[in-house]
Formats: sequence, structure tokens, C-alpha cells
Amino acid sequence: MQYEIAPPRVVYRNFNLCPHCEQLGEDPLLLRMSESMPMISRSDGKDFHLVLADRPLPYPAERLRGPADKISLCFWYSSGSLKISTKSSLVLAPAEPGKNGDDYRSFEFIVDLLTEKLLEERSLAVWYSLEGKILRELCY
Repeated sequence: MQYEIAPPRVVYRNFNLCPHCEQLGEDPLLLRMSESMPMISRSDGKDFHLVLADRPLPYPAERLRGPADKISLCFWYSSGSLKISTKSSLVLAPAEPGKNGDDYRSFEFIVDLLTEKLLEERSLAVWYSLEGKILRELCY
């Protein structure tokens, strides 16, 4: 599947030093669980930041089932002009055969979808599934 990266409604993309945190007087350095892939992040510079926190992981992770047909992506975000805690959101996406879950363009597409949700709703659900080009909220 070809993913199209949406025109940005945000000013900052793929940064290591967060302008949102800097404006709040917090340490602007964004930390991630895995530094093995390029930074994928978004911010408007004042109200929020969103970052891919870890490398993609197979879902489900049980090896007895064979190759996973999905990957899970963990995102961290902070929203609001007050100092608040970082929250997490997990996205399940189709694993694309032969790419080993390293499809950078699809990750960019997903973070853009999450950014749109964050701009509209000011928060994200805990769990989503990417179905085609749409994020569907999952219940757990």
C-alpha cells in the first residue's frame, strides 16, 4: 500500500529538541526507548508534541504463531500549555512482507494521522488500529 504524507498543519517535524517543552521551560531533549531509527516527531511549538517512542514490534509477539501479521508502534505525547505528564498511544498496523516493519513512510503517515486527531481532540486514545488509511480506536 502506498502512503501519502499529509501536508503539515504543524510547524515542527522530526526534531530532537522539542519547541513545546522549551516554551514550557522543561528540558527540550526528547528521549526514546530505541534510538536505532530516525526520529519521527511532530509539534506545533506551543500546545503539544508527539514522538514515536520505540521501534516497531511484531504483534502478537508469541513466536509459536509464526510471523506476525501486524506490528505495534508506541507513541508518546504531551498536550496542553501546563506541565503535565507524558501519555502513551499504541497503533497496530499491517506488517508489510519483505520490509521487516521498517517502512519509514508508513510511520510518517501514522504520526500525521495521530497529529490530526491530537489537534482536533487535544488527546489520543490508548489503542488504535490502522485500517487502510484510517485509524480506528480499539477497546481493550
